[in-house]
Formats: sequence, structure tokens, C-alpha cells
Amino acid sequence: MWKHFRGAPVIVMIAWSLASCNTAARKAAGPAPETEQVISEGLKDLYVAAAAAPQQSPAQQKVILRMAQKASNGKELLLVMRAAVGVFPSGGAVQEKSLESQVRSLVTAKMMKFATLDQLIEYAVQYPVNPDSARPFVQRMFQLEGESSDPDVWYGIRVAASHLKVSDLGRQAQLRGDQLSGR
Repeated sequence: MWKHFRGAPVIVMIAWSLASCNTAARKAAGPAPETEQVISEGLKDLYVAAAAAPQQSPAQQKVILRMAQKASNGKELLLVMRAAVGVFPSGGAVQEKSLESQVRSLVTAKMMKFATLDQLIEYAVQYPVNPDSARPFVQRMFQLEGESSDPDVWYGIRVAASHLKVSDLGRQAQLRGDQLSGR
């Protein structure tokens, strides 16, 4: 009887290995489509807590930071940035600026990992990106777009690159869009 089951562990290990490779391939392929991204109940609760906290208070700012830490897809990250509008005063104290910088750098890093191309473009046009992250941010757009034949998408990347002041990548996106549109 044991002769029949001797190969079972090998088969299970092979199946597990193939399944994990498939998962890794999906993760390497790109972010989840926006239609599959959902905003978690925990993040919704934090959003409500941020809205209920006194405007521009340290408590409100800490809730925004927790939101940024908890967000795990492009839709949630854009919600964090919408919630952060007006929370950090422009002439704020050093500690407030540090917290704001922490939120922005965390959201930017996560956007590059979890956001779709459209979400990256929206983020780049609406929110500031640290100059040190601008080039990798636009390069990520190029990776996600790959060999697309839609010139409008390339023009969108050009606009985002312009906002981020990465003019050489903006020119490359413009050129690619012009080539695809036959200009």
C-alpha cells in the first residue's frame, strides 16, 4: 500500500512549486487592475476618523500617516492623498513637515509598486512627488506601458513627466506617441 503513496509528496511539492511560480509571475506582471482594487473597511474607518479629527491637528495628521501605512493598492493610495489635502499646513512646524514628507514618500513608493498606469498618471498630475523619486516614478510608467500602441497613453505619460520635471522622459513619451499616431 505504501508503494502507491511514495510519490505523493513529490507531486504535492511540484504542484506547490508551480502554484508559487504562477503567483510570482502575476505579481511581476504588474499591479491589479483598478476594477479589482477595493478600499478596505479599515481604511474607510480611518478616512472617517481623519474627517472627524480637528482640522490640521496632530491627531488628524497621524491618522493620515496610518492610512498611508495601511493602504495596499492604487485606489487606496489615491484616497489617502485626497484625505491629506489641507491636513498639513503650508507654513507648518518642522515636525508637521516631517510627517507630511513621510506620508508623501510612503505613498509615492507604494504607488510605484501597486498602482496602475492611469493611477500613476493621476497621482503625478495632482500631487507633488519628491524630486529624487520623480525619475523612477516616470520610469515605472514606461514599464507598465511597455509596447502599447495607444498614442494617448504615451501623451498622458508625457504630461505626467512634465509635471514631475523629467523632461527627457517626457520627450521620449512624446516621440513614442507621435510615432504611434503617424505624426
